[in-house]
Amino acid sequence: MAFGEEKHKKTTFEKVTLVIVVVMVVVMVVVTLAGLILPAINALMN
Repeated sequence: MAFGEEKHKKTTFEKVTLVIVVVMVVVMVVVTLAGLILPAINALMN
């Protein structure tokens, strides 16, 4: 039982870590795209 609980906790921790990594990657991609797109929009408007 104790092993199962520890395993479950580790799995949950790994899932949380994975989610955090995915969110960080998505944020980086969005920021990069915004950095590329915003100047283009400004150039079109001007």
